Amino acid sequence: MKTTRIVSIDATKLWKGQTIEGDLAWDYYATQRPESLASWITKYGDEPTAKAAMLSQVLMRVLGWLERDRTKAELPPLVMSTAGGRISVLTDEAASNYLNDQAYQGLRRHQRATGRLATAVDETQLTAKARREHQNRINVHSFIAASAQGAQRQLRLLRKAGKEAPRLEGA
Repeated sequence: MKTTRIVSIDATKLWKGQTIEGDLAWDYYATQRPESLASWITKYGDEPTAKAAMLSQVLMRVLGWLERDRTKAELPPLVMSTAGGRISVLTDEAASNYLNDQAYQGLRRHQRATGRLATAVDETQLTAKARREHQNRINVHSFIAASAQGAQRQLRLLRKAGKEAPRLEGA
């Protein structure tokens, strides 16, 4: 039995606080990429199993399409998240918290990767050229990590003294 899907999500009409349920995003994806859906059904046996396996990927893809369509339409960006099996268009307060967490996650991830760059690579297995490049990468990323840590320390000291963080230009 063939199911007819006529589903559209209008990126120009999204608003802060809106939620796009996973089922709607799945159906929208299926109308845009029916060949992917068919291959997933073949791979997983049926649509519900394919959906269970691929929904998170579909949500990320649809979110990307919505952001792309808003950019093409020259509309202001919206912050969206795919938590909970749906696409949530975040309110300004939620977006601020979400982006703050994402920025700190990026810093922590960079610090972990920098540490692993120094410890997980056996330099004796590298050619002389590769060893120089590897050392350069360690130096560059150590410098970036140290400056981020220094900035965080300065922010803590400012807050402890009751002062505010400096503002970015253009913000």
